[in-house]
Amino acid sequence: MDVVLRPINDRFFHEQVLPFFARAMGDASGALEALASQLGDAQAFTLCQRLAMSALPGGVGSLDSDGWMDLVDRLVFQPWQEAPGGWEVAGAHGGYADEWDEALNLALMVEDPAYPYWDTRAARAVRDSFRLRPPGEQGLASLLAGQWDPFPEFPPDRVFITQGRGEYAVRERFAFADWAWRPARTVAHWQVNLPRKLERLLTREQERMKLPALPERDEVLGYWSGRVAQPPPLSVLFSGLGPNAATWIRELGALTLHLRTAAQTKQGLAALVTRGTTVRL
Repeated sequence: MDVVLRPINDRFFHEQVLPFFARAMGDASGALEALASQLGDAQAFTLCQRLAMSALPGGVGSLDSDGWMDLVDRLVFQPWQEAPGGWEVAGAHGGYADEWDEALNLALMVEDPAYPYWDTRAARAVRDSFRLRPPGEQGLASLLAGQWDPFPEFPPDRVFITQGRGEYAVRERFAFADWAWRPARTVAHWQVNLPRKLERLLTREQERMKLPALPERDEVLGYWSGRVAQPPPLSVLFSGLGPNAATWIRELGALTLHLRTAAQTKQGLAALVTRGTTVRL
């Protein structure tokens, strides 16, 4: 299983996508017609029209599943912009993709100061529990695991699923699914706090290895923050990481680059756990 991160147009998601999904839970035809009137994108408009014409009364369960998935993929994981003729896809843009378990491992290393990443068995147990019911307040790790914040006005696992994961607890105001998103203000907050969390991670490694200093500390932080183009060669391997230390530093750099780019362009982030190469993105 893989996880994909994509930047999203914050206003389009707030003004069009979220209200559309909320209405579609009980009135799919009406939601599709209302959305189509705001779109200048020919492909999405056509999908809305076809789905509305074949829909039975009721919610998304009355719609053709393949057409619905095509529409959701386009709405959530494409770069949208407002144009004179309505909202349209702006063209391809870059994203982040990695093996789901590895990406969650990297995010927990940054977000959770108690995460035992040096202990293979204990770390896997934490990740497995995290995926079953991802807690909030773990930043990027919670997003990668599918936790929703803010709480949505619709059950996200009814929009679509890839692994069958999901929960929608109205009283607790808790929801998670195989996909999730965060608004631009949250992404910007993550980026502001990221340097402190990365420094905390390196300090923990220094203490665990009982070293007076990490020789490449400044260079590693520079790479993660985008000030240095390439990670440094390591004179001391990070504790518990062994020969994979250099790969881990590079992969974490790719993840922080994606977060930094979204923050700088004032975009939100959407995450989707996929079945691998079969997902239509």
